[in-house]
Amino acid sequence: MKTTPDNIPIINFENLYLQDPLADSLWSYWLGEKNFKDLREHFVDMGRSGAQATPFSARADSLGPILKTHTPQGQRQDLVEYHPDYHQLEKLSYGAGIISRKYDPAFLKLYRPLRHLVGFGIGYYFAQTEIGLYCPICMTDGVGRVLERHGPPEVTQTVLKHIGSKQLESLWQGAMFLTEKQGGSDVGANTAQARKSGDRWLISGDKWFCSKVDAEAILVLARMPEDEGRPETGTRGLGLFLVLRHLPPKNHRHLQIHRLKQKMGVRSMPSGEVTMENAEGFLIGGAGEGFKLMAEMLNMSRLYNSVASIAGMRRAIMEALAYGAERKAFDLHLRELPLWRANMADLVAEHIGAMHLVFSTAQYLDHADGGDKTAQLMVRLLTPITKAFTGKLAIFAASESMEAIGGNAYIEEHIMPRILRDCQVLPIWEGTTNILSLDALRVLRKYGHQFYYTHLAEILESCSFISPAWMQDLKKRLSEEQDFLGKLLTMPDEDQQRSIREWVERTARSLSLIKLLQSSHETSLKAIMDAAYQRLVLRPTATSPLGAFHTAQLKHTEEILLKAGYQA
Repeated sequence: MKTTPDNIPIINFENLYLQDPLADSLWSYWLGEKNFKDLREHFVDMGRSGAQATPFSARADSLGPILKTHTPQGQRQDLVEYHPDYHQLEKLSYGAGIISRKYDPAFLKLYRPLRHLVGFGIGYYFAQTEIGLYCPICMTDGVGRVLERHGPPEVTQTVLKHIGSKQLESLWQGAMFLTEKQGGSDVGANTAQARKSGDRWLISGDKWFCSKVDAEAILVLARMPEDEGRPETGTRGLGLFLVLRHLPPKNHRHLQIHRLKQKMGVRSMPSGEVTMENAEGFLIGGAGEGFKLMAEMLNMSRLYNSVASIAGMRRAIMEALAYGAERKAFDLHLRELPLWRANMADLVAEHIGAMHLVFSTAQYLDHADGGDKTAQLMVRLLTPITKAFTGKLAIFAASESMEAIGGNAYIEEHIMPRILRDCQVLPIWEGTTNILSLDALRVLRKYGHQFYYTHLAEILESCSFISPAWMQDLKKRLSEEQDFLGKLLTMPDEDQQRSIREWVERTARSLSLIKLLQSSHETSLKAIMDAAYQRLVLRPTATSPLGAFHTAQLKHTEEILLKAGYQA
């Protein structure tokens, strides 16, 4: 980084992992010391890719994809043409193993119990620059997960081989064609139809919002024929199909792309409107099963969305802290100004808490895949909660970081406008905050909440190193929160829906506080985690005004957190 004579810092990061003061300590804690030593190079490599992606990402965003529906001779082609820098981004992500590592037999033989934690961890460093491409990366992994667990034998291994490729020439990227005009989040209103022709399934209908619209491996929901025993309406009548652009040959001719969406953000990646006309698909799950299986991809996507949220937060905060270390105002550097310091300390604390929430959920997913029943319930409940909490927080953090830099961050030459635009999609994709809150409510109605609070109590019992005063406060907090939830679940249905977002916000904060203090057992993390806890426990919600709650009494935490966020 260098400073210009005009007091406008020029920020250049060389490696987003190595320039993260917390990275080594946190990942050593989460992965275990031995595993971390073996895997650290993967994180460093992706940190380098994330930094190198910065100029390519800016150009791919401003010079986005173009749809060419026809050849010069008038033949239908439905071709998406990308700026060359988008392909550079693919090389820096797919080519660097962002997906292939999770499907590498040698890696899985040694590290399967850490599969998702490592995958989300390395992806976090790339998504700090490029949230747009991180969407197809998410869906590629989501398709792979569904096929591993439920895929039709005749094509699954072929598709997984392409999904796990590091070579762009042989890579098949994934997508899910879910949304339709009349439904949106109300998937049960979908009308796309599947019909059987001999041994083949043919799918026809419109899909309204298809991200990575030219993907090679697509999961599609379509309504089953009546003779397949489907109900008349609703999600139970939907089947799940795998549509491959190139299998059978020329299948792509049955998918017509009408136009690309002119989106507010994530402009590097094409989202579009598609009509399928007898596109051939492979049945994965029929009536009563299709939506349930698609939900597995949705939940995977929601966790990816949460990673993108904390990644966007991280880049915004790091940009502000790096700028504040060089920019002068009123004869002081910004980072020396008391209110600026208080604001940024709150933001760093929020990010650290959100990181713990997200990567704890990834750990639960690994445990769940290993057969842990409690972890399976925790994943089902925490996935919507984490996504709802972090999506809102990402926009807040990006906006506040832009303000901390000032007017120079509002100019399109700066990375911050793109980060803010990209973060705005995160509370919307894969379920809005309302939809996610209602999903959490469905989990609580189905499974109760005893498993959740019993598990949190067990975590606290294992944390004898927490100060007695903090332990007492946490137990009181959980007791009040559980009482609130118990009363909520006795309300009429409409009032339960009105109140559930409050519980989601409260429990996301409580869990992040517990996880912060749990990691404070690590000597290298204790001072930082304690400082973050002290600030977060006093903030009513994640998006409360910065520097507004007992910050004079917390000034001793500022330098610790500012250094944890960025150190030149």
